[in-house]
Amino acid sequence: MELIRCNHCEGRLFARLYSKQGSDGIDYTLARCSNCKLVQVNPQPSAEEVAKCYESSYFTQRTDRGYDNYYSDSIKKEITRVFTLNLEDLEFFPWEATLPDSKSTLDIGCAAGYFVDFMDKRGWMAVGIDIAKEPIHFAKNTLGVIAVCGDFLTWDKEIKNKYELITLWASLEHLHKPKETLEKIYRHLKPNGRLILSTCRYGSLAKVLRKRWRYMNVPEHLYFYSLDLLIEQCQEIGFKNISYITYGSGFTAKKNASKLYKTAKRFMDGFVKVLDQGDMMVLSLEKS
Repeated sequence: MELIRCNHCEGRLFARLYSKQGSDGIDYTLARCSNCKLVQVNPQPSAEEVAKCYESSYFTQRTDRGYDNYYSDSIKKEITRVFTLNLEDLEFFPWEATLPDSKSTLDIGCAAGYFVDFMDKRGWMAVGIDIAKEPIHFAKNTLGVIAVCGDFLTWDKEIKNKYELITLWASLEHLHKPKETLEKIYRHLKPNGRLILSTCRYGSLAKVLRKRWRYMNVPEHLYFYSLDLLIEQCQEIGFKNISYITYGSGFTAKKNASKLYKTAKRFMDGFVKVLDQGDMMVLSLEKS
């Protein structure tokens, strides 16, 4: 592992918060940049080391995330339900209706390709990209969508102004170079094109729960943004007309959960959304 500069501000000074054992059995240090306050794993494992975490068991045995088979119809249905709600909250569908029939979209970190499939069925020229081989194989061979196994930062380097829409669903926190990824997305979008981005939010719940926070999954998750810091970074890159929602109370979906648990989850999820204190955030951003 290597001690790195802060990806947001290139700062060198960090305050150690705590350590947590990762899914690979190694202890990782969570640190906060002393300058911009971005929370991150530092020292950081290499891309090759983290890639080992995305083997088949990550998608078929993740009971800590509420599923044991990412490729099941029930999980596809639930994931589709969540991103559809996000799109509705961000008023995506009225904007989509203003676009020409010929329109293209790219989903970065597409996993099994569920959003690519959703957009393909809506008439978009939809492409997905992910570094994990097995879900890409599923996307291409089971769903029949266009999906690429690779790293977005080294893929299609020369393309500019190609997409009306680029999405990053729960992917930014996984990336070694989130700022550079956002900068490249900006170049790939057409003028007035949109980026829709969701990521876990380092806010009240994360600060209280610390290593017990449901999204403190290391080393898969490398960066933990506050809402204000992420908006600041996107504005510095050039994005405008930024809108957002937050949701999620810390209650993880559980298989065979009791009626009491489901009721508590439903109440608390609604409560934190109204108070804008959710531990997930979804942003809609426009290229100027």
